[in-house]
Amino acid sequence: MRAPARRPTTVRTRASAPEVAKDSDQLGQLFGEMMAHLNRRSAGDTLQMMGEKGLSMAQMVTLHSLAHLKVQSVSRIAEILRLSLPATSHLVDRLVRAGLVARTEDPEDRRAKRVVMTPAGSVFIRKLEAARTREVAQVLNRLSPDARTRLSDTLSLVIEELAHLPMRGAKCSDGS
Repeated sequence: MRAPARRPTTVRTRASAPEVAKDSDQLGQLFGEMMAHLNRRSAGDTLQMMGEKGLSMAQMVTLHSLAHLKVQSVSRIAEILRLSLPATSHLVDRLVRAGLVARTEDPEDRRAKRVVMTPAGSVFIRKLEAARTREVAQVLNRLSPDARTRLSDTLSLVIEELAHLPMRGAKCSDGS
């Protein structure tokens, strides 16, 4: 009996990389391909943790946003998620019931509610991020030393630039 045919693996060399990533669509495709490879080889623990809490991807994005931005209105969360206000309110209600976030009164507008991460939510996000870091590190550790070095250098540069970009929905300094 013959072994199943394997799909040929495309290897991008250093010389071909600048040609491949000429525009943002191609770069996005490369990044998506890398994430697909990482996700197929990892994500077990993080998916299990999400499943145990019954969390959707939209709820995870909400928790990560709150971990970074600290306090948000439901309408701002709706903008970030690109969901309707009622859908976002329902999503936040489920996070409140899970004990991961709390609604507080806005001190400037008592009719408005603000959403904050609870201590339990902060602990959960830290554990989830630690598990995901371990999973990704185990996969990346299987790369060649040269590939790991180049990836580290590139990611450091990209992270530095991303840290200075405005969040989705935020105004740029030039008003755009």
